[in-house]
Amino acid sequence: MTFLSGVIRSRKLLVCAAIAVVATLAGAAMHRLMQPRVETAEPLTAYAPQGALMAVEAPDFAGLLAAWSNSAEEKAWIKSDNYAVFSQSRLFSRLGEAQGEFAASAGLAPDAEFLSQVAGSESLFAWYDIGKLEFLYVTRMNASDAANNPLMKLKDKFQMRRVGADSFYLRAASGQDVSGEGTGEARTVAFAVHGDLLMLATREDLIANALLLAQHQGDASLRSEPWYATAVSAVAPGKDDAKRAMRMTLNLAKIAPSPYFRSYWVQRNVTEMKQYSTAVSDLYRTPEAFREERTLVPKAMDAPVITEDLEAVLRYVPVDSGVYRATARPGTAAVIEELDRRLISRSMAANRSLRVAPVADLTDPSAGNSSDLDTRIDEQPVPTEPMAQSLDGLRGLVEAAHPKAMMVYATGSSGRGDAIFRSTHTAVILASDAAWDPGAVEQAMDAALRERLTIGGAGLTWQVREQGGESWMELTGLQPLTLAVRGGTLVAASDSETMRHLLESSKCIGTGGADYAKVRRVAGFSHTAERAEYLRLTALLDGNHAAPQTGDGSTDKAAPAFFSKDVGGLSEAFRTLDSETFVEGAGADGVVRQTVVYQWRR
Repeated sequence: MTFLSGVIRSRKLLVCAAIAVVATLAGAAMHRLMQPRVETAEPLTAYAPQGALMAVEAPDFAGLLAAWSNSAEEKAWIKSDNYAVFSQSRLFSRLGEAQGEFAASAGLAPDAEFLSQVAGSESLFAWYDIGKLEFLYVTRMNASDAANNPLMKLKDKFQMRRVGADSFYLRAASGQDVSGEGTGEARTVAFAVHGDLLMLATREDLIANALLLAQHQGDASLRSEPWYATAVSAVAPGKDDAKRAMRMTLNLAKIAPSPYFRSYWVQRNVTEMKQYSTAVSDLYRTPEAFREERTLVPKAMDAPVITEDLEAVLRYVPVDSGVYRATARPGTAAVIEELDRRLISRSMAANRSLRVAPVADLTDPSAGNSSDLDTRIDEQPVPTEPMAQSLDGLRGLVEAAHPKAMMVYATGSSGRGDAIFRSTHTAVILASDAAWDPGAVEQAMDAALRERLTIGGAGLTWQVREQGGESWMELTGLQPLTLAVRGGTLVAASDSETMRHLLESSKCIGTGGADYAKVRRVAGFSHTAERAEYLRLTALLDGNHAAPQTGDGSTDKAAPAFFSKDVGGLSEAFRTLDSETFVEGAGADGVVRQTVVYQWRR
């Protein structure tokens, strides 16, 4: 009996335990079903229709806008003469016309206040036409804030249209330019609210298709467009992707041929940009620096990309670096051009306006004339360009050395007192696997300088200079020039002060521990070190010996002086910019990757 009672009691306990487990699982399942389903938000590019030329994405657009609006740089820029000149430009006028057209259609001005009211967290600007400034803007914000944005308060003045389960509002009206005159252009303004998404567009089809994509009707989105997918997939993954402040993606295959791109692209390197099909620029922000990571996908992926270890020349970069540019495997023509322009001839770079056609040669070519009868054919002709021929020795020396790296360095002169004439210190540094022959270098330089400085070689004498434990060769005469050979490295500088500065810097870790083993180009600029001399030069060019002032509240309507007030004023507005560095490399896949760092003084 006792045994039977125990078995029965054990079975009851097992049954009760099983019932408790089932009840617990059932309760957990019911609890999970009763909880609201949380879906992972898709990127906003999933809601942008295909056909965009450029996309700008920001995880926190409102934060970026507030940071710029509250910055000292923004206030200095708005008050600067540089901004005053920009406000009179054709580009600024065209943007003002578009702003007037938008205001006429929307019923409110798209000013800074309006932008702050429609700025949400994650945001996307997708541009579809550069000339007509057609775009789609999508941003995430609290549903109540999206429903109460300034445009929704004016929806009664718009036409309501429906697409799928959503409504959007549309209006088109003739705009006004900055002077208040009618432009005759009708700009469309359309907006909609879909959950926590606020959408704004300048074309009806853009807003309609964006709503359809948000309703998961179709997949013809920017995210799945081939050019965008190719560009994003080429970006190297990083540990701090979550800290990215902004991403700009460009369809260069369509942007570069555009006449608007050729007219307004500040860098004026359209030819170089045409070799790329897409590009991505990621911005990372800290209080001390901005870092821009660029990814450029070439049209021809099989094109060889030359990279090299640039440490051999970058170790000579001084701490107060001035301006420098290092290049991997420079061609002989590029090396001779830099040596000639910066150290031998020291001539100004040629400046040719790209907007002016070259002068046509309308002379009648002749095969010969009577004076040719006196020309002897049994003697070598006299060289017509002795200057160019004088570089042959230097050219042969460079060709034989096969330089693996070249760095060009320049810095302003601190000068003495109030001297008007001050020189720019320059240097060219070449690194080769084989050691340079000091005697051959001096002879090649002598030959290059003879036609420019002297007759019969008088005055071309080299002497040894020693200082601070370093030695180099210095040319005596009217034009200073110094040479130093350190095994496979050749240093040529404009003067002894610059040479000593470079050689002393080479003893330290001039690259700051950075890895430049496989890169194509490296460049840098010290704004802090060069700003004072730069402002002095701009003031001197305008005959304005007072330092350029910005934000003084002057009511003078005359155009500001170009150099001291306009160009120099830009340096004044961003005086807290300490330096800028640029590094370009390429991976095995042929994709070019660039890193630009803007260092700030806070």
